[in-house]
Amino acid sequence: MIDVPFVQRLALGTAQFGLAYGINNNVGKPASAIVAEILLEAANAGITTLDTAAAYGDSETVIGTELAAHALTFELITKVGAAPRPNVTRQIDDSLARLRQSTIHGVLFHSFTALQQHPDAYDALLDARASGRIKCVGVSLYHPWEAEWLLEKGWPLDIVQVPFNALDQRFAPLMPELARQGIQVHARSAFLQGLLLRQPATVPPFFEPLRPKLELLHRIANEIQVPLAAALLLFAAYTPGVARVVIGVDSRVNLRENLAAAQYVYAVKTLYAAFQPLAENSDSFILPYTWPPR
Repeated sequence: MIDVPFVQRLALGTAQFGLAYGINNNVGKPASAIVAEILLEAANAGITTLDTAAAYGDSETVIGTELAAHALTFELITKVGAAPRPNVTRQIDDSLARLRQSTIHGVLFHSFTALQQHPDAYDALLDARASGRIKCVGVSLYHPWEAEWLLEKGWPLDIVQVPFNALDQRFAPLMPELARQGIQVHARSAFLQGLLLRQPATVPPFFEPLRPKLELLHRIANEIQVPLAAALLLFAAYTPGVARVVIGVDSRVNLRENLAAAQYVYAVKTLYAAFQPLAENSDSFILPYTWPPR
């Protein structure tokens, strides 16, 4: 199971660079100087992939500016909205301009539902791949049936991004099959926007039904003597089929804390078995877009 070094399984998420992102965020988005520190730390640590999106506020612009200022190179993955084909082509060009790149690693559609409504939109990604402006194409998914539909239809995919964490294990049965078909699986929401890191007694009333599982989660981490954040990251990163786990940080120190999970890889098999009973199937709790406003 431990076939790839931990840092090589990480992608740096950048929603925080353009938005006040996450249930525990009380400080807003970081200043450009902080973003530069994070990017430099990530590059020095060996992280090679950045995950962003046009929908993440001015994240693409911030990234483009800082990469140019510090001569940094990453594999960049961004996301666009599905729309009629010419519109998607324009979105790709706009993202390339904001990122200050002539070619990037990948472009994903932000929503499967919108893609179903505009099936010709995918041709715009294939055109961009054929022209060399992007190398990989894919979709960001929310529900396992979406992946099943795409596999059944035989759509050409290089990457799918899916939510996956100790509570949201819905994609676990599908991920090995996706990997067998040469599709990279990028797992997001390892911390469920920070919810899984909170003390169970402090969660908002909406999440009260989750308290028993959150208490069990904390107890498992304590019993095997692995910091909770490290346990959550390792579980997501080394679940069979996962190629990358997308992590979001708000400081260089925060990134170093996440990278420190590497020293606990010996516990991966124990974590994988212990976390199975935590699976939660209620979309109301595991999909942030269903949560009440903060």
